Amino acid sequence: MRFSTSVAASLMAVLASIGGYSAAVASAPLAALAQPLAIAQALENKGELKDDGSTLLRFETDHYLVRVYRQDGLTYLNVYNKETGYTDQNGVLAYVVSPETADDPWRTYANQQGDLEYRARVNPQGETALEIRLPDGPTARPEAGFNVTYSFPHTYLDEDLDSTLEELEAAGWVIETTTAEGVQLTRNQLALDLKFDPVTQVITYTRLIDLT
Repeated sequence: MRFSTSVAASLMAVLASIGGYSAAVASAPLAALAQPLAIAQALENKGELKDDGSTLLRFETDHYLVRVYRQDGLTYLNVYNKETGYTDQNGVLAYVVSPETADDPWRTYANQQGDLEYRARVNPQGETALEIRLPDGPTARPEAGFNVTYSFPHTYLDEDLDSTLEELEAAGWVIETTTAEGVQLTRNQLALDLKFDPVTQVITYTRLIDLT
């Protein structure tokens, strides 16, 4: 069983159909790689997660192993090349690329320096991809990822439990278990755990588990 941990996703993204990764997905705009801007963006992301030393995103493709992680309040990127045995990106400072549109569910991390831009991407359905391209170059064909572990800062999740459950059930999710602090729903080969504050009924995070 593979599981994807602590994904705080927008409700619309969670309701989206669970399908295969398409190479034609819309890409976020290319962020400037100028060092002052990139460092400023990375520092701006310091408050997204409370715990340091945590893995934000880890997956592999046919040719690479990718990890995005937090350490000392900053975000870093590792990219290991399976074919050459060389770590193309080793603990380089990374930042979150601004989405192209307000409803773009993809979260994209990119290195802030280097001759090539490495983009590690993930969406709430667990689809991942690695894009490698020249700075200011055209969108590259991504390599789809697998064996995914990922987490999102709690920024996109709808807060109201009752309305969230109603919309999830309308979209085909089935409530399997409930506790004083959580609900588990299933759909196809996925399980979706919602945890919430028992007093306010505000959702605090979700965890998406791939049962295959």
